[in-house]
Amino acid sequence: MSEATDIEERAAGWIARSDARGSAVDAELAAWLLADPRHRAAYLRLAEAWTRTERLARLRPRNEAIDPDLLASAHARPERRRASVVPRLRRHALAALAVAAVAAGFLTWWHLSARGVAQVLRAGPDALSRVVLSDGTVATLNANTELRVRFNRTTRSVVLVRGEAQFKVVHNGHWPFQVSADGHTVRDVGTVFDVRRKDARTVQIFVRRGRVAVLPDADAPSDSQSSVPVLWADDEAVVTAHRVLVRHGSAQDIARQLHWLRRKLNFRGETLGRAVAEFNRSNYRKIVVTDPTLLRLRIGGTFRVLAVSSFVAALGRSFNIQSLPGPHHTILLYRAAAQ
Repeated sequence: MSEATDIEERAAGWIARSDARGSAVDAELAAWLLADPRHRAAYLRLAEAWTRTERLARLRPRNEAIDPDLLASAHARPERRRASVVPRLRRHALAALAVAAVAAGFLTWWHLSARGVAQVLRAGPDALSRVVLSDGTVATLNANTELRVRFNRTTRSVVLVRGEAQFKVVHNGHWPFQVSADGHTVRDVGTVFDVRRKDARTVQIFVRRGRVAVLPDADAPSDSQSSVPVLWADDEAVVTAHRVLVRHGSAQDIARQLHWLRRKLNFRGETLGRAVAEFNRSNYRKIVVTDPTLLRLRIGGTFRVLAVSSFVAALGRSFNIQSLPGPHHTILLYRAAAQ
């Protein structure tokens, strides 16, 4: 059975189920309609056929059968598959309640559209995921990232649960797009921007194009909500519970922060602890630093995200840091004894 045939069979089944339940709303039906535009098209097509059936039933003389050819549109192409569906629905006695079934189904769809249907997007370690959202916005998820997307009639909302993601937003002034992380909200004003949860209390924002507004945390003190910082292209912001620190950089600075989009990590004076955290986020094989004093070392260089062995080898050459395999797919780093 082809995918198109399967969709039409499912649509027929939903209409039969709606008929059996009368006007009761069905959340499963609404979710199915929202899942794919082809689902709604098939449902509408069959529902319209049964609406016409009901109208013809009202016009026919008593005890006189309806010519089944009257149901076909004058411009419709003959399709054996569709013709086989109509008699099946007729056996379910749907004609009398077709309009009610259609109304029930689409009232449910409208109700769920108002609330928004949540969609969870995840990218695991070793992964980089690019997803086109239903409005055309492109979301690129860094490794170990989770998003929760909820669109309704008034707002396009995304929650960054963990990790980092870049958004190329299809701007719509009447349908705002916003990303929330750790209680902070970034609202698009027509842009390409990146949001990173640095830790449980800090969010970083990088703007590549356009501008974004950083809305205050709803739980923040009232005096901190008096002004809304706006970031422009090449701006970077560090957002905490008490303030938004904006840094005006350059395109090169932002590009360096977003090396992960090309599956690279770029370090310029970051601590070894920060570098290890970045590698560990993107790899199943984890680095464990056994000597805490090593975490404060400042390092530099550009490395492929998945090239853990190359990174460890570079540490050995530059800092005489030794490594050995550890349990559970780990690499142990330690300082070599003085010669």
